Amino acid sequence: MSWSIALVCEAPADRQTAAALTTRVACNAVDWMEPEYLQFRGYKPDDPQLLWREVKTTAVANNVSVVGFINGLPASPDAHNAMRALILFNRLDPKPDAVLLIRDSDNDLDRRDGLHQARSAEPWPFPVVIGLAHTKRECWHIAGFEPKDEEERERFEKERLFLGFDPRARSHELTAKHDENNDKRSAKRVLRVLIADDFVREAECLTVLTILHERGEENGLREFLREIEDALVPIFTR
Repeated sequence: MSWSIALVCEAPADRQTAAALTTRVACNAVDWMEPEYLQFRGYKPDDPQLLWREVKTTAVANNVSVVGFINGLPASPDAHNAMRALILFNRLDPKPDAVLLIRDSDNDLDRRDGLHQARSAEPWPFPVVIGLAHTKRECWHIAGFEPKDEEERERFEKERLFLGFDPRARSHELTAKHDENNDKRSAKRVLRVLIADDFVREAECLTVLTILHERGEENGLREFLREIEDALVPIFTR
């Protein structure tokens, strides 16, 4: 028993975040679900993910072309590339059971419109789940951070005072900039400080779904979790 879930994202770290959240929601919703039942893949079954920067090249190599309006409307950012990815997966035999489109907003929320535009362009034969992290995927981990000992509490409090606000509740106000040394609101910098570069702690930030729902309204996390619950979980119980 297994399900093939195709995943389109920007980097391997995004795959880890999206797969961890999807697995947690699925196992929480379906009592017999086991993590190994979910097989995350890229364009080829053995690829870990399909990277956004590879979509157009892969599309050209497979004679997939997407240009112009979509359903009579100008294409929003990312709409064409998302459609290319969905067409590629739709042409496979066998097709994946579902497709996850994972993107950072990088402070451009029009990307959400583009992903939705691609999803609604065709009656795709598989569920298409959209996850737009606003502004970066690091914001989702920051939202779930809970200090586990005195050292982490002191580190969190120092960071809260430095920023002037609780970054867990307002992670969407952090920036997508990569200048971690000079931009105090860099989401990457804030997460690095909170977890002290410990990737195990980074993963643990995605553990408690109630906290992620509570703090995920503005950073896109709550919407992603609900898409998993509403569009993906039903395929496990058919």
